[in-house]
Amino acid sequence: MKVSTSAAVTCALVLSVSVASAQTAADGAARPANSSTAASATAAPAPEAAPAKPYTITTGLDFTSAYLFRGIRQHSGGTIAQPYGDIAYTKNNVTFDFGTWNSVHSTAPAPSGNYYERDWFGSVVFTTGKLKPGLLYTSYTSPADSFATVEELAGTLAVDDSKSPFPLSPKIVLAFELGDGQADGGTGKGTYLELGVRPAVKLAPKLTLSIPVKTGLSVHNYYELDGKDDHFGYFDTGFSLSVPLVSGKSGTLEVHGGVDFMMLGDHLKAINDGDGFKPVTLAGFTYSY
Repeated sequence: MKVSTSAAVTCALVLSVSVASAQTAADGAARPANSSTAASATAAPAPEAAPAKPYTITTGLDFTSAYLFRGIRQHSGGTIAQPYGDIAYTKNNVTFDFGTWNSVHSTAPAPSGNYYERDWFGSVVFTTGKLKPGLLYTSYTSPADSFATVEELAGTLAVDDSKSPFPLSPKIVLAFELGDGQADGGTGKGTYLELGVRPAVKLAPKLTLSIPVKTGLSVHNYYELDGKDDHFGYFDTGFSLSVPLVSGKSGTLEVHGGVDFMMLGDHLKAINDGDGFKPVTLAGFTYSY
């Protein structure tokens, strides 16, 4: 179960990315004057910009020190590899996205297998000015039968303020569990609320620092503990650095790494061996075309 939204997953509130290409116009050379006409200089017309691709293909792989889904402890220790991929198609300011996210653990406890989780997701996002409302369906499954399948429908709202001097990228996720499986292993279908921002600062032309800040809350039965609903799930902040290694017509290859610091509520603290604070490191790459 990816930390949202990407994935993140989340977030993952998640949702899609797009890559656009354009041609730059060059000024034409001035025409030479002759003896029978007055001297003149005329710029050549600028070539038309190439249209943006209607689709984007994204794939990547992350390695993390621990796997917590919305603060809910899944696994810690050993090698945790999380590959993912999706394809997005945009037309008339509407983006359709379909993909998968996975988590493979080297130290899975017996009799479970190493293929801990495989998620399938599909989303539709509408763009109206800076606002990007959308719907996201996710099926969280476990090939190793480590947990029961969880089905979820989420409403998302993101604000695209990327053109501002200090973008915050605020996002809201409101998710509803649909099936019999619950992320917290409880008895009732839960409703989850996530509020977050992701400020970004350019430290260098090809180095971006992001400072994600988000909190996860239970609207109803999402973090159950001894028959009671713990409304506060977690607070998460940290930093992430990203560098594009390749960028051009062949696509964009980006490497990233960072650390999250998670402060857990009473229920999540209880299932995390009584530890209410959990640092999580992550490093990986993303390729998009």
